[in-house]
Amino acid sequence: MAMCMSPSRLLAAATTWLLTAFVSAQFTEDFGDGDYTANPAWSGSGTLFIVADDAGNQRLRSNSAGAANYYLSTPNTSMADTRWDIFVDLRFSTSGANYADLYLASDAADLTTGVNGYFLRFGGTADRIELFRSDAGTPVSTGLQSPDGVVNSSTSNPFLLRTERSAAGVWTLQYDDGATGTYLTAGSITDATFSTTTHFGVRIEQSTAGSAVNNHFFDDISVGPIPVDLDSPDLVSATVISDTEIDLVFSEAVEQITAEEENNYSIIPFNSAAAVVRDAVDFTLVHLTLAIAMQNGNTYSITVNGVEDAAGNPCVNETADVTYVIPDVAEPGDVVINEIMADPSPVVGLPDAEFVELFNTTTDKTFDLAGWTYSDGGDESTLPAATLAPGGHIMITSPANIAALSVFGAAIAPSGSVSLTNTDDPITIKDPIGVTIDAVTYSDDWYNDAAKAAGGWTLERIDPTTPCSSSSNWTASNDALGGTPGEQNSVFAIIPDVTAPTLVSVFVNSATQIELLFNETMSASSLFGGSYQFIPALNDDLVLPLGDDRVRIDLATPLTVGQLYTVTVSGVTDCVGNAIGTSNTLTFALPESALPGDVVINEVLYDPLGSGSDFVELYNRSNKVLSLAGWKLANETGGIIGNATVITTAAFLLMPGEYALITESADNIATQYLLSRTDRFVEADMPSYNNGEGVVVLQDPAGDTLDRFAYTDDLHFELLNSTDGVSLERVNPDRPASDNSNWHSAAEAVGYATPGYLNSQYSVNPAPSGELTIDPAVFSPDNDGFQDVLTVGYKLDEPGFTGTMIVFDVAGREMVKLLDNELLGTTGAVSWNGIMESGDLARMGPYVVVFEAFDLQGNVERFRQTVVLAHKLN
Repeated sequence: MAMCMSPSRLLAAATTWLLTAFVSAQFTEDFGDGDYTANPAWSGSGTLFIVADDAGNQRLRSNSAGAANYYLSTPNTSMADTRWDIFVDLRFSTSGANYADLYLASDAADLTTGVNGYFLRFGGTADRIELFRSDAGTPVSTGLQSPDGVVNSSTSNPFLLRTERSAAGVWTLQYDDGATGTYLTAGSITDATFSTTTHFGVRIEQSTAGSAVNNHFFDDISVGPIPVDLDSPDLVSATVISDTEIDLVFSEAVEQITAEEENNYSIIPFNSAAAVVRDAVDFTLVHLTLAIAMQNGNTYSITVNGVEDAAGNPCVNETADVTYVIPDVAEPGDVVINEIMADPSPVVGLPDAEFVELFNTTTDKTFDLAGWTYSDGGDESTLPAATLAPGGHIMITSPANIAALSVFGAAIAPSGSVSLTNTDDPITIKDPIGVTIDAVTYSDDWYNDAAKAAGGWTLERIDPTTPCSSSSNWTASNDALGGTPGEQNSVFAIIPDVTAPTLVSVFVNSATQIELLFNETMSASSLFGGSYQFIPALNDDLVLPLGDDRVRIDLATPLTVGQLYTVTVSGVTDCVGNAIGTSNTLTFALPESALPGDVVINEVLYDPLGSGSDFVELYNRSNKVLSLAGWKLANETGGIIGNATVITTAAFLLMPGEYALITESADNIATQYLLSRTDRFVEADMPSYNNGEGVVVLQDPAGDTLDRFAYTDDLHFELLNSTDGVSLERVNPDRPASDNSNWHSAAEAVGYATPGYLNSQYSVNPAPSGELTIDPAVFSPDNDGFQDVLTVGYKLDEPGFTGTMIVFDVAGREMVKLLDNELLGTTGAVSWNGIMESGDLARMGPYVVVFEAFDLQGNVERFRQTVVLAHKLN
């Protein structure tokens, strides 16, 4: 029986149906209620998901303890003119066995069965985002995908994904790496195979890998109509493909008919569009063919009018400029690695982003980086097309950092990752045929500043015009932001190198192997082909460059202990081509064993200026050739020797009568003391030497003490206002370190230290002649380095004497007691710096040194000698 329905009941029924249809056609889910079983209701592998707090956000999280294929889905029928938004973060390295499929459309609730529909695969073997069609459960790529490697972190991959489908089946994919609010467009395709859906969902493919357990996060899901588009398309970029081809990229997909209308494009100067084709896959991309070939070096302005988006909004006077250049072929050094941000945290002023900056050093060459390769210790990755003009800069960084760094200049991402270690990473740039254009292996020592090496500051190349890429040409940025990406370095300086390299050291590693050290970066090829002549003659089996500044030579003829050899080097050049000059010959020998007294502690700086470095200078007072390999410096506390630190493992030779200066910062000492002999410096870790007083201990490789010096501020010249930065020098290396009068402050005239060369206060012991011998007869204790110390020598006929030595003025008043009933040897010496017992400097004039010695048999020896103390006249 037919039934009639009243108009009011019919309207109510229609309204109920429309509301039901509307609710099932769109939904949002932020999991803020902590529940995924309602509003909307999700079904599927329920026990394998939970809603968990994630840094204040309630998010859907995986909860599978091991390998599984599991899903959740919720009803949704919206597909035509629909937008899907979702946040996803997989906090592990994705692979072919670990990824997530986000089902935008499915004809069944159970996503693990053979459904028909479409899904985004996040991660996978290629670590990308890709749209697939599911044909009865068989994945078919639509070709719409992000670049490979964008899902590249092993710890966190936060993305916002946005997908749109028009009623005609046009799909558009956008992604926001880092969830920053800035989307990149992967492109557009048309696929209208399926036009209806019943469900939206998430499916996880998880292996036995422990890193994936409970590390899938989803949030902020929204499915609904595409918002009404009232904005016209913007012209985002124009890229030269050839002399007649330009690719234009718009901010959104453009409609085909208006995009391919040639009259919608004008080109100045003197050109026009011969053909225009919208890309078959990416509807934001338009291929423009010119009627007239562009000329090398010319800039062209392209103006677009009337090109519409899918909503019919036309663009108006959208303009982009392109410069057509025929790329030059780069020679090594034409493009250099110019700035390195290896450790961006803690942030100083630049983004928290690693990058490597390239600089075009030429004034007339332009390069296209397409096909060039980049590596930073791992596999080589390929650079995209990018123009590097004369004097131009460009940054290489990860895709996620491009937006942040583009504020400072051009930035590109290689096909692989940019992953810099904080130190000791080799960076290499090669052209498309594999020629190395530049290479740098940096170290955190290159910052020359411990605070900046801790993070937030870049390393800057000082002179980019020189091919030398060693530490001397790099330092930390001085810019307030922490670096200068995209612009001239803050420490930029053109320093022409016209100085010939020199041979500075020979290291004897064994009887059949030596190393030669040069004072600067050398040409490796010239070291291979160089000439090495030995006297007496030796034959070499192998010549092998090591690092930037040294070469190893394996000898066919073993060295003989005690035999002195000379080596003369010729035919080698530094890295800019300067040939070695006359400083090309050194003497060396197979080292001998050291005994106590062979090498002495000759000078000590324990109280450096500011945050400067300590140093300990050694002097070889023997006739032996010695090696510092394995020797140690130590300190002493409460009579216990500790903190023994190996000076060097290299066979640093210490020839008879030569010096070696041990310091933690050779640059600091050389900068502070301009007369330094840096060729005798050995940079090494050192034990701590306290200000005020302490003990320096020199040990051989077995830990036996070779020399010991107990220092104190009292040994300094008493009239100095400050001892900061003033070294203590040994007056004579043949006198014991325990003789306090054998130590004196370094002279002001030499800058208060003599690193690596003869001490300013050195004094020869006067030859004893049976009575007192004084040198010099006139001395001037003003710390100017000239006759500052009086040395009194004595000789006794028999041992066993005890002696007293006193200085009197001409009135017979005692000024200072130099010896006080001390047991004497048959010979000896003592020094006086002009300071009286009162602590004041004695007045100028004559003084009498009286020396009395007696033995147990009552024998007495008395000596007197006059000396003159002089002062400078103002």
